[in-house]
Amino acid sequence: MSRQAVIDAVTAELAGDPSYFRAALLREDLERLNRLRELAAEAADETAFLKAAGLVGWTPGDLRTGELRPWLDPFLRAWYGDDADEDRALPGLWREFDVNRLDILAGCLSTRPLAGVTRP
Repeated sequence: MSRQAVIDAVTAELAGDPSYFRAALLREDLERLNRLRELAAEAADETAFLKAAGLVGWTPGDLRTGELRPWLDPFLRAWYGDDADEDRALPGLWREFDVNRLDILAGCLSTRPLAGVTRP
């Protein structure tokens, strides 16, 4: 049920007239989430699922996906698992992943001052 709740939340956000960048990311996310459903059904075990699911294009060419692992891995484990507690946690894990992904990926597009560094 929560897998569908995540997909429904992404679909609803897309229908809410997001920015061009956000809309493109949401459409890609819907493709990824549907792919996760397929991978979960096909995977021999959690390890196989995590390996395949970690390479569905979370970042271009998955080159920066490693930076997202602290949030992506718990989300993927909950997606694959059939534990009721994990199932209820799935939407929150998705939101946490999404927020941190946006912060990391959008942050690389602009320069931010480093903490404790002053500019002349």
